Amino acid sequence: MYGHGKRAAAASFFILLGMAGSAFAQDVRVRFSPDILIPVSDGDTFGLGGGGSFVMDIDFFDFLAPYLGTDVRFVAPAANDLDGSLFLASGGAGLGFFMFPLPRLKVGASAGSGIYVGSYTDAEGEATPTGNLFWRTGAEVGYRFSPSLTLSGALSYIDFMRKSDSLYKGIAISIVADLGFGSSSKEGRAALQAAESVPVYPITAVEYAKDSFGSVTTRNAESAEIRNVEIWFHSEGYTTGPVLCAKVPYLPKGSTTTAPLLASFSDQVMAVTENVRVRGEVRILYTLLGEARSAKAETTISILNRNALTWADPRKLASFVSPNDPAVLDSSKFIAGVVRARARTELDSNLQYALGIFEGLRLTGIAWAADPQTPYAKLRASSTEVDYVQYPFQTLAYRGGDSDALAVLYPAELESTGVPAALIPLNGEVLAAFKMSREESATKTSFSDSGDFLFIDGEAWAPVRVSLLREGFLRAWSEGSALIKANPDSRDRFYRLADAWRRYPPAGVPGILATARKPSEEQVRAAFDNAVSLVVAKEVLPRAERMRASFDSGGGSGRQRNSLGVLFARYGMYAEALVEFQASAKLGYEKASVNIGNVAFLMADYKTAAAWFEKATNDTPSDVSAIIGLARSLYELDRYEEADVLFRKATSIVPDLAERYGYLSARLSGSAARASAVMEKGG
Repeated sequence: MYGHGKRAAAASFFILLGMAGSAFAQDVRVRFSPDILIPVSDGDTFGLGGGGSFVMDIDFFDFLAPYLGTDVRFVAPAANDLDGSLFLASGGAGLGFFMFPLPRLKVGASAGSGIYVGSYTDAEGEATPTGNLFWRTGAEVGYRFSPSLTLSGALSYIDFMRKSDSLYKGIAISIVADLGFGSSSKEGRAALQAAESVPVYPITAVEYAKDSFGSVTTRNAESAEIRNVEIWFHSEGYTTGPVLCAKVPYLPKGSTTTAPLLASFSDQVMAVTENVRVRGEVRILYTLLGEARSAKAETTISILNRNALTWADPRKLASFVSPNDPAVLDSSKFIAGVVRARARTELDSNLQYALGIFEGLRLTGIAWAADPQTPYAKLRASSTEVDYVQYPFQTLAYRGGDSDALAVLYPAELESTGVPAALIPLNGEVLAAFKMSREESATKTSFSDSGDFLFIDGEAWAPVRVSLLREGFLRAWSEGSALIKANPDSRDRFYRLADAWRRYPPAGVPGILATARKPSEEQVRAAFDNAVSLVVAKEVLPRAERMRASFDSGGGSGRQRNSLGVLFARYGMYAEALVEFQASAKLGYEKASVNIGNVAFLMADYKTAAAWFEKATNDTPSDVSAIIGLARSLYELDRYEEADVLFRKATSIVPDLAERYGYLSARLSGSAARASAVMEKGG
């Protein structure tokens, strides 16, 4: 009987270890309890005893704790016919119940049974084995120092039974040390109760690190309040790492808290070409009664394709304008090089680059094409419907796109060459605009029709209807200005890219080819020259006609013909300017000679220029402009000593000319002369 009982106790212990191994978590607990045993039976065979127990239990549902345990006790004899103490070893199982009426107060009750074995020595010194079943019930009250440590006081009733009666009945008074098993790796009971999210737009993915795209609700399912709660989100492969969504200092037991859903998305989202749903992980870190805990839960989020956009905030279109796109740089730098070589000093530089890029894109074969699936005019009226917008490299590759696609490409190329650009999303289409290099007042003076521009904060902007790319720059500029006039609210829809990028920076798409289809340099050069001529004609000819209309029947005075010549010269129409200056000179207007000399000089006809400047100096010896003009012409004809004499004469009248035209003096050192010549020679 004794051997059978030992085997049963050992089996119970190994079963307990198996249960612990299969559920290794904070919910597995071990309990050590020394106790004092007080007899309560009618007989006086055995008296006071003592010993201890070892118990393992597993918590379920925050109130149920099935357990396995072993006990060893020694009981002193109380009868004269006994010579030694009673030894008892037991093993059994039971069911416990517990609750936490206060965060650190634990109250529990339990009941169970098992097998015991033992022995005692009678008066003759004979050892008598014993053993049978036992049962017990009890209650405890304890204080939780932490989730993994509780000290309790317990009171239990135990009955060691025999076939016909009880061997011993007693009350055990215990101190219980309750330890959590594996607390450092505990998965906490704080849980993700709900998660809601809206689709993620890759084009504005950087914004989701501070602007939420959903919410997560966390519930405290622990047995007490939790503190220092941190909620983190991460999506493997699509985010750069976990992002802190919220911190909650205190969350009562059973309560919930809702946090914004934030994420630091990686460049991988810009490779998403189809709408996808991906896995995300919510991690909850907190402390429970001073002990660190963590919990995690999975959720799913939706990522739209990289071309997706809604028009709730039109400034988001700026994110598609990527001036550092390799395909954009390949195209724009090529065109800008041609423009730089053909640019005219008399025209606004930004206007010339904008004109050249527009014509270069036209020659590439890019054209406007309506998108039947996502028409701009329809989707622009909605703040929720998803539009499809092409990136610049796609428009270059497809050689076409809707107005929003062209309005993205053109400003991207402008910005890549240093020309500030803007977007104007009207109801029917998107206009682009570029900033003139001259401010408002200078632009109004230089151009005949200020209605061709949009003046904002002292800056002059030229609106361009990019949907008319195939019609040429002048037509697109004219129609863009007309649309601005027809839409009184266009100023409210004007977005400088520099301003919009502060909120929605340009998004880069990985894996873009660094080359784009380009026209020949000769084609770009011819188109640029032609377009510049049209712009000049647009500005000059109406003014010239108005000036001629004021001439008298004799063909105008010398001053009037000179003024007309100045108009032509200002815009690089030198042949026309010479005709007017020569007519003015015949009419005896003194300043005409200097102007003829200036035009001849600009046309590199230095002999003619010198002759006219010499005539002007003879007519008016103190005319500094004529003296300097003659000096410059002689210098270009390699007549340096004569140029030096004239230079010294001019600087004696106007000393400030010494620095500007120092290269004319043969007395300057070679390095100083060459440095000055680089700036002024031929200018």
